[in-house]
Amino acid sequence: MRTRPTDTAAHRSVAAVLPSARAPLDSGLPVRRAALPGTRTGPSAAFLTVEQIGPGIPSCPPPPDGPPAAARPSCPGGDGSFAYVLDGGLLRPGGSGPRRSVPPGAVVLRCGDAAEPFGTPLAAPGGLHHQLRVLRGPNAGPPGDGPASLRPGPAPVVRRLDGTWFRVLAGRACGAAGPLDAGAGVTAVHVSLAPGAAAELPAPARHLAAVYVLAGDGRVAGREVGEGELAVLAEGGAAVRMAGGPVGADLLLLSARPGG
Repeated sequence: MRTRPTDTAAHRSVAAVLPSARAPLDSGLPVRRAALPGTRTGPSAAFLTVEQIGPGIPSCPPPPDGPPAAARPSCPGGDGSFAYVLDGGLLRPGGSGPRRSVPPGAVVLRCGDAAEPFGTPLAAPGGLHHQLRVLRGPNAGPPGDGPASLRPGPAPVVRRLDGTWFRVLAGRACGAAGPLDAGAGVTAVHVSLAPGAAAELPAPARHLAAVYVLAGDGRVAGREVGEGELAVLAEGGAAVRMAGGPVGADLLLLSARPGG
């Protein structure tokens, strides 16, 4: 596992830093959207779209009693799009049973046959809800090597002594496998950098890759980035370097093969 900078890998640079667009959700939660361009052009050319929803106070029913929802192994019509809960939870359909809540740190797949494809936002005890969605574009191609599937249990977290940590959401990174498997065709890692800390993670050649700034500021491949910005990585190289600013940074690293 390499999470600290080295000089042994060819590193990717930043091709562009794109701003996110702000818009309200029906629930009143704030949302930011940033799109990773694909290899096609036109109004539906986005390969992946990142939606940061919250933090905010949602209007929704209280969570039901009972254990957290178990992950469904697959979703009819699912395309590998997923949501990641940072604060609060998601109220998910329970099939023939009661609806159950999905806790912070969990990943859920979008289900094409559901009225609520990710679930209803739930507030944390402090009143806030915060989630991140990664959506495949309509022209992104097939989602990967097979149907996307989700393993039960929380996303693994790899911690360093300086306070930096890495939560693997999809694919493999940092010596761990995320709950969303490679069938989704995407690798996603939540990187929480301590102030002034640096890290290096894989960003394979011939993969579209980007880093979204959830909070704080820092540098991606030497380029300054701030909250709500998407750093699109240039082709070439197999790794990307990231560094936290004076208050640290929370980043989402995404990489995926074009067309799945």
